[in-house]
Amino acid sequence: HEVVLTHGNGPQVGELALERSAATFDVLGAESTGQIGYVLSQALASVGCTAAPIVTQVVVDPQSDAFRNPTKFVGPVYGPKEAHALAESLGWIVKPDGEYFRRVVPSPAPEEILQVDAVKTLLEHSPNVLPIACGGGGVP
Repeated sequence: HEVVLTHGNGPQVGELALERSAATFDVLGAESTGQIGYVLSQALASVGCTAAPIVTQVVVDPQSDAFRNPTKFVGPVYGPKEAHALAESLGWIVKPDGEYFRRVVPSPAPEEILQVDAVKTLLEHSPNVLPIACGGGGVP
């Protein structure tokens, strides 16, 4: 079997955005993907599995509806008053997430994975290495 591990990054990228408001989400996405990939590879190594995290870039459609209707939850949850105050003061879009609210950002579907050859090379030539790729959907 060929297996590639992937993961989400919504809470982590949202926390990074709170720490560094001047950074763009592509940079924050790459940073969170690297951090999560590292932690996963360390955990897997502790049980004898070698993993190789790859910060994976993706091509997205700049005209995607995801830019007009963001749906990816990022960061912590907020009560309604705090969420609406943050949205107004910081220009965020917030949406309900259960009984709370969270910030949402665009997350367009990937059309192409730029490092797919690196993933394929690991699968074909290093079958004992688990690739970790496309964390958070990939970095647009």
